[in-house]
Amino acid sequence: MGIWSGNKIRLRAPEESDSVLFKDKNGNIDTDTAKMYDVIEFPKNARQMADFLENANKNSGNDDFLFTVETFDGVPVGQVTAFDCDRKNGSFKYGLFVHPDYKGKGYASEASKILLNYYFNQLRYHKANIYIYADNAPSMAFHQKLGFVREGLSRESAFFDGKYHDVVYMGLIDRDFNALHK
Repeated sequence: MGIWSGNKIRLRAPEESDSVLFKDKNGNIDTDTAKMYDVIEFPKNARQMADFLENANKNSGNDDFLFTVETFDGVPVGQVTAFDCDRKNGSFKYGLFVHPDYKGKGYASEASKILLNYYFNQLRYHKANIYIYADNAPSMAFHQKLGFVREGLSRESAFFDGKYHDVVYMGLIDRDFNALHK
């Protein structure tokens, strides 16, 4: 294993071809998965999507970075990101997306561990934060296995599907991650 690869996947910078991650089998971008994003954007044409992916990391200015999760066969299966990186306080936010066709294969776990290991043990960050919609029990269970701890609840603070949803805040400290995954 290298810094950016595990047993099943590797992390790399996004490319134009990664737009397939945001479409269903019929090329439709209005998917159930899209409803779970932080922002439901207006549809983008192919050029706009390519520009977004090619420029995702161009102006980050710090340690913020969006990675594509790719199999060793070159198939993009998801994305993982670190954002709102705060070197002074040693914290960052983290997000993860695996296309529904590739869930349950261990890709999310490996991608998360690669990213968290790098930010904790190479860049010396101390804490990762994530927020999850309260009705997303599989995501909460997944992150608890990684070592994240529930730290709070923000009531009715996310809106999609015509209603408000609660958001759960979870955090992971570097020493807890290293105790579980070294």
